Amino acid sequence: MTHDLNNGRNTKKPEKVILLGAGCGRGMLTREGLAALEQAEVLVYDDLIDPSLLAAVPSSCRKIYAGKRSGAHARPQEEIQQILIEEAEKGQLVVRLKGGDSFVFGRGGEEILALKERGIPVTVIPGVSSCIAVPEHFGIPVTHRGSAQSFTVVTGHTAEGTDENYEALANLRGTLVFLMGIRSLQRITERLISFGKDKDTPSAVLTKGFSAEEGRIDGTLGTIAALAEHAPTPGILVVGETAAMDLRPGASSDTMDLRPGADLCRLADSGPLSGCTVTVTGTPGFTERAALVLEKQGARVDLQPCMEILPLPENIPAVPERGWIVFTSANGIRVFFRHLFETGTDLRALARVRFACIGTGTAEALRKQGFQADLIPRHFTAKALGEELGKQISEESVKQQTEIEPVLILRAETGSPALTEELKKLRIPYKDCAVYRTSPLEGMRSREITTDYIVYGSAGCVNASFPVLKPAEGVTPVCIGEYAAKAFREKTGKEPLTAKISTAEGIAEAICADRKEKTL
Repeated sequence: MTHDLNNGRNTKKPEKVILLGAGCGRGMLTREGLAALEQAEVLVYDDLIDPSLLAAVPSSCRKIYAGKRSGAHARPQEEIQQILIEEAEKGQLVVRLKGGDSFVFGRGGEEILALKERGIPVTVIPGVSSCIAVPEHFGIPVTHRGSAQSFTVVTGHTAEGTDENYEALANLRGTLVFLMGIRSLQRITERLISFGKDKDTPSAVLTKGFSAEEGRIDGTLGTIAALAEHAPTPGILVVGETAAMDLRPGASSDTMDLRPGADLCRLADSGPLSGCTVTVTGTPGFTERAALVLEKQGARVDLQPCMEILPLPENIPAVPERGWIVFTSANGIRVFFRHLFETGTDLRALARVRFACIGTGTAEALRKQGFQADLIPRHFTAKALGEELGKQISEESVKQQTEIEPVLILRAETGSPALTEELKKLRIPYKDCAVYRTSPLEGMRSREITTDYIVYGSAGCVNASFPVLKPAEGVTPVCIGEYAAKAFREKTGKEPLTAKISTAEGIAEAICADRKEKTL
């Protein structure tokens, strides 16, 4: 603590602000960026392509939304800068999270200058910019031997009274990438043509990259504005020879038709869910797992985490010398083994313990900790787990003429009573411990869901998501199990599609069957 001799106030030495580029899609945050999020005390964030990043910060972190989109600015830039200054001067570690990279039309320079004027130290962690990543995602290289020896990135809308030199841009032989230019397509293309750019130059508009609703519209410089007149934002305009390429697996650029209006988009999707779009809600871990399963079936997936895991390690008892430990989710496994690590527990203490898991996904999480599941029920439900575990324990006790082995259940605070009810019937002693709880994820913004399906990963997820994630007409709801389905009925009075098996694989099977039925 220092003392200000000028005004007599006590002032706290400023900590620092981390300017962090979030990248422009799922999995594109750098390892250094993730480490910064995990230490954040205050998070000031924009419109994120990957909303699961909100769950990466500590539960104590204060989240401040400062997002901006074309035509809909949440806060003026000057106000954002003032927020950064005020929070940093409180001694907080502030992470300023921006989509893409902070300096590629992200106004990061303005924020750094404002902070430096107040003597606040700033660290910059670069992010993967959409100007490279989105074209690459759609199979367009921004440079290519023989076609484009350079690329130029231009903003589609500029500060008042400024504009790029379109005559110079028109004479460049490399690739032109216009960010935030969807609403200015007509002006951009007309100006390039007026300064001599060939109207037959291949051009592409790439919209909502790295989302389930992404799209590619192809044409020429002379036709692309009309073709993409109703294209959704955000989007990118690519102009140049490489815009005629599609280097994605399964795509062929040799036979591309460059006639006006030709659809050059060749998606690499394959599988029973090819062309299907799905929004997945739940905890970050569940949404990631479900996305991997659905994407293997060919679906395009948007992740919308709406719940976060809050560990309750104080409820974990001492490791039993023998008996069974029961897990009903991968979350419980992660909390338990992290607790063992942090308390310095020797894993050999588990030598005489057996493990029961509710399903194969949970068993796989256990295997990653170095242990095999000794029991997985045939049906992945709490009731089946209780029935089969109780039966095995009872039979072993009679056969070996030993005492019934105790059961330690490590699960969520709101676990299904069906598990313990089955154990009670067979008089199996158990201890049911809530080792974590789920809580609605703070910082979620209201948005309309327009994908083909929306998946609800739990009953809590139904309740948490409905105020903010609003399915449009025609979106099919899918619930992971009966408890989630019951919550959905109570909320809407409608009947959802319900997975027969409460796993990510069960959800994929339900969607595949429904999609097949709809196409017959």
